[in-house]
Amino acid sequence: MLAETALWYGTVTAVDSQDPDQHLVVRAQAGDREAFAAIYSRYQGPIARLAANITRRPNEAPDLVQEIFTKIYFSLDRVRSDVPFRPWLYRVAGNHCLDYLRKQKRQPRTDSLIPEYDDGWLASTGPDPARKSEARDLVDKLFHGLRPRDRWLLVMKEIEGLSLDEMAAITGMAHSALKVALFRARKRMQKQYQMLRQRTTI
Repeated sequence: MLAETALWYGTVTAVDSQDPDQHLVVRAQAGDREAFAAIYSRYQGPIARLAANITRRPNEAPDLVQEIFTKIYFSLDRVRSDVPFRPWLYRVAGNHCLDYLRKQKRQPRTDSLIPEYDDGWLASTGPDPARKSEARDLVDKLFHGLRPRDRWLLVMKEIEGLSLDEMAAITGMAHSALKVALFRARKRMQKQYQMLRQRTTI
């Protein structure tokens, strides 16, 4: 199931010369710890969400985040000035999560998602705590039934709001291939939803 991990290894290509993170990256590369702390503060939340949603182990997300940013810190010299930082960061984080799952050699267990997850997919449920809890449980089950690759794509697009340009830079996939992969991931999630509905109506 995790043989697709190799898909996420490759060269990140430039997508936008106006990188808002570049000044922090340059300072961090020169040894400025405050600059790296600013990078961590900016991306710690998104990377925690990503790790929790891909691995399905939100309780272990803090450790994964620390591992990812440690890897980022010691790899800053590899970040080129003509390549946006965020796609590179998400590629490193995604690879780390997929490698983590591969090392586990077992199906990820079902856990609740971290609270920040509510800000996106669950916004339409309104302020009713019961509805939010029900929606969270449903989405959790749907994500659990997907392959890690599908989760990764959907997290990037639907939760983190990355553009196709950024996703192409991260994955090395063409826009057309990404659109097909996203369509198929959504169809598989829809199938999971239909199966869950059938079980609850029997």
